[in-house]
Amino acid sequence: MDRNAQQVKQIRTFVVFQLIVASVFSAVIALILGGVDAELPPWWILAGLYVVLAAAVLNVERSWTRIPPLASDTSGDHAVADSLAAYQRYMARAFLLIEIPLLLSALYAFVTDHGGWPVILVALPTVVALAFETWPSVRNVARIATALEADGASSGLQEAFES
Repeated sequence: MDRNAQQVKQIRTFVVFQLIVASVFSAVIALILGGVDAELPPWWILAGLYVVLAAAVLNVERSWTRIPPLASDTSGDHAVADSLAAYQRYMARAFLLIEIPLLLSALYAFVTDHGGWPVILVALPTVVALAFETWPSVRNVARIATALEADGASSGLQEAFES
């Protein structure tokens, strides 16, 4: 297995691992706090957490436009390696930003008497957003490749993920 194929496999494995960690974290925190045996939190708290989630997703949606392009003389394996590293940085930033509402919901749940409801109600859209924004889908890979190829260099990113 060549180095690029191995790195692509590691990226996919990392995304799956992070999705499982976020899901298990949410379930454990919700159970520790009593599950659903409490009353629901006020709507405005949930709305605030959803606004934070929407802001994080919007930031991630636009962040690929800020990825600096590869130098025009970059080519071959070096270009692919740089492109995969850029994708990993994008992915790590996306995880960091999108998990913020989940952490805020856990903090809120610990200091109130709403049981695990805040975590449960924020976890589902957060995990869905994480999967949508970080999985190396054709959409996500093409966006990063477009940014990297803005100065004319071939990134080889799409080809790396197709193999």
